[in-house]
Amino acid sequence: MLYIFYGVDDFSIHEALEHLKAQVGPLEVWDANVTRIQASSSSPQHLQALCNTVPFLASRRLVIFYGLLALFEGRRASRRNRSAQDTSSSWLSLTEYIPNMPPSTDLVLLDGVIRRDNTLLNQLSPLGEITEYPPLRGAGLNLWIQERATAMECTISKEGVRLLADLVGGNLWTLNSEMEKLSLYCKGRTVERQDIRLLVSFAKEMSVFNAVDDILEGKYSEALRTVRRLMEDGATGPYIVTMVARQVRLLLLVKDLEVRKIPQGQVGARLGLSSGWVLNKVREQGRRYSVTALESLHRGLLETDRAIKTGHIAEGAVGGFLVEVFTGVSMAQKMVRG
Repeated sequence: MLYIFYGVDDFSIHEALEHLKAQVGPLEVWDANVTRIQASSSSPQHLQALCNTVPFLASRRLVIFYGLLALFEGRRASRRNRSAQDTSSSWLSLTEYIPNMPPSTDLVLLDGVIRRDNTLLNQLSPLGEITEYPPLRGAGLNLWIQERATAMECTISKEGVRLLADLVGGNLWTLNSEMEKLSLYCKGRTVERQDIRLLVSFAKEMSVFNAVDDILEGKYSEALRTVRRLMEDGATGPYIVTMVARQVRLLLLVKDLEVRKIPQGQVGARLGLSSGWVLNKVREQGRRYSVTALESLHRGLLETDRAIKTGHIAEGAVGGFLVEVFTGVSMAQKMVRG
């Protein structure tokens, strides 16, 4: 059976893979019957040989193949590179192989964000089960939190769901970890807002992350509410400005690595971003601003920090000044583009 899993939500992809691995058999047979391989270091013939291998002491075999669809994402950009085009085209032979693949083999093609017009994706779609895993937001994210709480045999209030989603966002790896902690702490009762504020260890950092996201998207009223809540919880003005500046610096670093054509798989490692969701979020934020605009933002944040520390800005007004810095740079960027 062919499966294609792709998208930003690597947590849900991981769970789907674990479900398929469980169908192979007990843990002790996984080493012999679960194979992981990168498309960049393989060939169609190699993949077919792996899929044709008979399961060992198990009823099924699982082959997990990373990055194949991504080879077809750059076809338009690399038309001058005949060898790269020929290499990716050779993978189209899979459309003839898949219908004849042994029924004991499950082949999973695993990728990140893929365009809907991807050539290989469109040709393989009728031959297997295709699932896209986009980032969860809004009502979908709230529902996921409620369902995860039920699976952990606990309940969480509607206010608790909203706060947890607000603090953590769509990082399901972190949400799952925090839900495990909350379910143990609140065993036998409903998880409330105060429990989340007490136990979610990185609440302030994630709130700043969401505040930056809101500012970059022009959602200034939501950003101001987040900043006020942070200060009510004890965060200082310089702390908030420093965390916002740190985020802007990350955007600059990602842009620099992309300009230098550093492979995507190495960008997160170089920046210390272990979560694919966080890295994708940083990329998404960075697309809204040019390098020049981000440099202006960084200078403006440093000036704001200096003004707070020298008493020229009251700490309680830090949210308003942050919005002024970002709106000023946004307007200047629009004028340049216009």
